[in-house]
Amino acid sequence: MLAFSGGGARAASFSYGVLLGLRDMPGTNGRTRLDDVALVTAVSGGAITAAYFGQHGPAGLDGFAAFLDDDWADDLNTSAFAPQNWMRAARGGLNRTTDLADRLDSALYRGAHLGELPARPRVILNTADLYTGAPLAFTPFFFDALCSDVGRVRVADAVAASMAVPLAFQPVLAAPYGQACPAPDWAARALADRGAPSTLRAAARAVALYRAEPPRYLHLVDGGVADNFGLASFNIMRAAATNAYAPLTAEDAVRLRRLTVIVVNAELALSGDWTGSARGPSGAAAMSAALSDSIDAGKRGAYDAFMAMTQLWERDLIAWRCALPVADVRALRGSADGWRCNDLDIRVEMIAFEDLGPERAAELGVAPTRVSLPAETIAALIQGGRDAIALSSAPIRP
Repeated sequence: MLAFSGGGARAASFSYGVLLGLRDMPGTNGRTRLDDVALVTAVSGGAITAAYFGQHGPAGLDGFAAFLDDDWADDLNTSAFAPQNWMRAARGGLNRTTDLADRLDSALYRGAHLGELPARPRVILNTADLYTGAPLAFTPFFFDALCSDVGRVRVADAVAASMAVPLAFQPVLAAPYGQACPAPDWAARALADRGAPSTLRAAARAVALYRAEPPRYLHLVDGGVADNFGLASFNIMRAAATNAYAPLTAEDAVRLRRLTVIVVNAELALSGDWTGSARGPSGAAAMSAALSDSIDAGKRGAYDAFMAMTQLWERDLIAWRCALPVADVRALRGSADGWRCNDLDIRVEMIAFEDLGPERAAELGVAPTRVSLPAETIAALIQGGRDAIALSSAPIRP
């Protein structure tokens, strides 16, 4: 399992390098380690790469480089001093996410819908509900609760929602569906349980809000607002489960022996020289630092919660597996030969710029969060991803 952080073209390039690095690693039976990737969860810039990989797989990975090399930042409205942008900002953002989605669709996804993506690797694209702040992912778990068919969503629209940075882009609008389908049991249970995880209760409150009358519209923004690692949605799905294995299937849970989760962190380096002055930051610097601090706090909390969740999940899976009758093992696994119920290991590792040493970390970490970057910066970030995954022990553990 891979988790791709946000960070614009910086994150898209670094995560792409990780995929290339995994493709360079030999696996078993003539395969590569990239073929072992079963799931990718991603947010914002990382979602661009994840969706392309999900659509085209290892064989089509090379085609993504041309998109990264395409400089289209000049097509965006960015100036706070241009009067025409003041009206755009008043409408919710300097740029229309419909234009962003169409650009992504034309360059990468070519009209594909989420329901048309291959089953492996499974891709989870993460966004956030601007009104409630709740994480929301483009998966049946969340969209079924809203009486909507996630399979009919264009890949480009899901990616645009995942990277719709507030003010830079208008929120992505999702129409209400009201009470056209049964309410999900998990939401009712979470609202009734005051001891349930707060992220699960927040998601349940959002579901209740958008199922109420009169209908309300969802306004979706960059998933980094809630969690810039794309892990919170996975935490929610696990917390909502009534069995030991969800969001895995029972068959996968019986066959599983090793699950390695690699979090790819394209974090922006600290910047600014105002810490050397008693005067402190300017107003603009203070706002920028506060936004960055808020995003960092959210993703660190999600990562820590994910780490704790996987430890409990491994324990619960082993207990469930060891309580299975042999007949059920045969039915789910195909055979009970060699079956060891406690032969299960789930591990989580993060790779980041800092793994490459101080000099390269400083070079890559200052790449700004933009939709495109200079070609030499893109190349350095891709190589950084390749090198970082090569230095990691996670992909090669037995």
